[in-house]
Amino acid sequence: MNIAGDTHTHTLVCQHAYSTLLENIRAAAALGHRFIVTTEHGPAMPGAPYEWFFENLRKAVPREVEGVVVIKGCEADLMDTQGTLDVPDAGIKRLDLVMVSMHRVTFPRDTTPEQRTAAWCAVAKDPRVDVIGHLGDPRFQADYEAVIKAVKAGGQAVELNNSSPQSRPGSEPNCRRIAALCREYGVPVLLSTDAHFCAAIGQVDWSASIAREAGIPEEQILNLRYRRFRDWLAARKHIDDLPEE
Repeated sequence: MNIAGDTHTHTLVCQHAYSTLLENIRAAAALGHRFIVTTEHGPAMPGAPYEWFFENLRKAVPREVEGVVVIKGCEADLMDTQGTLDVPDAGIKRLDLVMVSMHRVTFPRDTTPEQRTAAWCAVAKDPRVDVIGHLGDPRFQADYEAVIKAVKAGGQAVELNNSSPQSRPGSEPNCRRIAALCREYGVPVLLSTDAHFCAAIGQVDWSASIAREAGIPEEQILNLRYRRFRDWLAARKHIDDLPEE
């Protein structure tokens, strides 16, 4: 599957990635992608940008650079079982897209699967949140059917993260289960890389294979077509400056 845009990317601003935003954009352009989503970590992540970064991102970076539409987002950290995020409202209100993930350095490690399920269900009720990030991490096992049902009700999308097998060992069975549940309940899916270096942009072979194995129809995968992704995001966020094509 060829995606029209990578929906989970990082830059050296987060201090554990190794390319600039412009290098990522140029990598996307070289692949013929129509758009890219930049999703820097929230400020609770060690080395991440502070909150003003997100407040300034929308006005500092043009909507389109070298033919690539730039979607300004974040990967907010889920901080507790109540669904608290580490990106303040002032920043979130200025972003096009909000992805939320659990990370071992920001989410409590001593939680139970039931508590993690409750945390994800709280996130699914948060209208500010658009995408659930790398849900299959085995360190944060949850009741995936309950979570996917909650995400369906909340209208969010679930990413199938291409870096999960390397970055979160043991994720594969969970990711397959999540993909099957997304197919069953009709939850929109994104194929993403979680790229921390520009050469990884667009490399979604593994996540695409997971989607195919689960039988997810192509029309359910939002970022296979720019227009499909654009219309979904514009409807959620009432964004009026995204190019038509």
